[in-house]
Amino acid sequence: MWTPGTQTEVFEDCRDLVQSAVDGYNVTMFAYGQTGAGKTFTMYGAPGQEGTAPRTIGEIFRVVEENQDRFNFTVMGSMLELYRNDLVDLLDKANSKAQKKLNIRQDKTGAVNVENLLEETCDSAEELSALLDRGNGQRTVAATLMNSESSRSHLVLIIRIVSVNKNTQAQLKGKILIVDLAGSERLKKSGVQGDMAKEAIEINKSLTALGNVIQSLTQREHKAPYRDHKLTQLMQDALGGTAKTLMFVNCSPASSNADETINSLRWAARTKNVTNKPNAAKLSAAEAE
Repeated sequence: MWTPGTQTEVFEDCRDLVQSAVDGYNVTMFAYGQTGAGKTFTMYGAPGQEGTAPRTIGEIFRVVEENQDRFNFTVMGSMLELYRNDLVDLLDKANSKAQKKLNIRQDKTGAVNVENLLEETCDSAEELSALLDRGNGQRTVAATLMNSESSRSHLVLIIRIVSVNKNTQAQLKGKILIVDLAGSERLKKSGVQGDMAKEAIEINKSLTALGNVIQSLTQREHKAPYRDHKLTQLMQDALGGTAKTLMFVNCSPASSNADETINSLRWAARTKNVTNKPNAAKLSAAEAE
């Protein structure tokens, strides 16, 4: 009989990705599946059953502490949600009535940056965990027939790590993108109406765009349709190219959700066929200054 793994066992599958980020790679971990399938629990967990994000934070600072005799490290965190088709700075949401405009930009190296997004330097796991809790508390959620606390947005935690070799002064910059995608849902089944129905439509549009990008990458097309949606623009340096990417697929055990489960597994099978050649990112002279 198959039994699900514990949060500790699940994290063992992605622990090594933290070292990759410290070594200057782009790393992405994201959860996909229908609403109510357990994506947020996998990514964030609960007290005593911490998920991937808090465990990643602990692992980052464990690696930093082990290597601080040879490197100087700077760890920075930011957090946003993609609600409908708007980017919202979750670290600044409570303090601003009129949200500032967040723009997605890609530099000449292919790195994706979000202009005007508040980023904070964190000197300890406790500080970065507090940032995570603060941002998570601002996420948009609501109750549906399928989920008593359904995520109505895509939640993105961005952790940037800059390391400087004390002897050679060589500098590397890595990034960890942790994405808790809102769940796909059928309107009739979730029973949502009004604004929540509009939210569901936008969620499904964004997931379709993400699926189209995955399909394009598996077929090794010359140009993937990243620009079709803000979600795929945001994840452009996190999927193909030089990123190291891990996807969790969450499936509901209920027989009533069998169709959605099959669709999720088919989506996962396509995603598994994406291959790339990861490269570490070195800081330019201008960035180093």
